[in-house]
Amino acid sequence: MLENQVGKRYAEALSGNIEDDSQLGNALQSLEAFGEAMKTEKQLLRFFEHPSISTEKKQNVVEELCSRLQTGDKVGNLLVMLNERGKIIFLDKIIEYFARVVDRRLGQTRVQVTSAYSLSDANMDRLQTALNKILDKTILIDTEVDESLIGGVMLRIGDQVADDTIRNRLDILKRTIEKEEVA
Repeated sequence: MLENQVGKRYAEALSGNIEDDSQLGNALQSLEAFGEAMKTEKQLLRFFEHPSISTEKKQNVVEELCSRLQTGDKVGNLLVMLNERGKIIFLDKIIEYFARVVDRRLGQTRVQVTSAYSLSDANMDRLQTALNKILDKTILIDTEVDESLIGGVMLRIGDQVADDTIRNRLDILKRTIEKEEVA
């Protein structure tokens, strides 16, 4: 898909322009803040998509937002270039791929933890320690609560999923019973 190609290309370009690994986190936060502004203000996306609005007017808005969000020169330059090339509408994909590049360069892995209830700090620490040992990387944990899981926990690491939830166990049991009834 075009948006994936655009996302990868510009994420890699931004990463290549940032030599100091300690600046990667700030760049990612700046991109995410700009992306959040685009999501929060629905008119912004329509503004940038509208073909009859001049590139100069759009650039003024980009520069103003960058100034307010204090994005820094490298991220600001990227956003100005995206506007000039009409690619700012792909910002979500660029952020997604840039987060992956940052993780790769910093030797860290993002883990999405979904549970039926909020995990205690002690449980989060134990989980993070165990994942650090298993994956041999720094682990960044994003948590989400989904009461429909009933109990247990589901981990998503990249495209791999470990689902040890009661809902999943019940689904497996249901499929097993259905197979036995058919046989």
